[in-house]
Amino acid sequence: MAKILIYDIETTDLNADWGSLVCIGYKWLGDKNPTILSILDYPGEDVLDDSNLVKAFHEIVSQADMVITYFGKGFDQPYMTSKYLENRLEWLANIPHVDLFFTAKSNVKVSRKSLDNLVSVYKLGKKYNVSRRAWRQAKVGIKEGINEVIKHCYVDVNLTEKLYYLFRPGIRQHPRISDYAACAACGSKKLQRRGRALSTMKGPRQRVQCQDCGHWSLRPWEEILPKEKVAAEA
Repeated sequence: MAKILIYDIETTDLNADWGSLVCIGYKWLGDKNPTILSILDYPGEDVLDDSNLVKAFHEIVSQADMVITYFGKGFDQPYMTSKYLENRLEWLANIPHVDLFFTAKSNVKVSRKSLDNLVSVYKLGKKYNVSRRAWRQAKVGIKEGINEVIKHCYVDVNLTEKLYYLFRPGIRQHPRISDYAACAACGSKKLQRRGRALSTMKGPRQRVQCQDCGHWSLRPWEEILPKEKVAAEA
């Protein structure tokens, strides 16, 4: 089965050349609890030196077959790539990346596309709010503030996983995590035919829905019907 990694980062600045990492939360999809790597666990020469933390996460994400984030394509991934290059670490493989922000942007109409608002609207839980003072403490390396940011990151990873499960049925271009005979999104073999779908180029196709995760996919019509019937349908 594919190794799918959910992750979230917390930093002292929005730009990697001006900021440093406070912590990185990650969870392998299906695991019970997230793991948090923080600057407290991987200290450098001073409070600005996040090199050991960067290297530790680089080893972890290198094992992933696919990653899931919320606005990770806009922030987390390019931030971490900047940090990898700064520390002369090799480029990561170009693996599939499901960014739930863009799923939300394309599919739902809500007042704000923030993770905070979405989990509130869909009753998935509540984010852990960090006070302004705690954020300022974390930015200068004070343990009390860093621990508050760690709690915030832990909750965000769990909420991202919940939002992924909610959105997964509607992610049209979900990376295929198993063989073609199974559900593209979860690998289940419990598939149900649900009518035909039309396309401009490939003609009619069989619409299929997974009975475990609800994900929709398409199959070539020829794989479902005998050739004689395909001809009759044409």
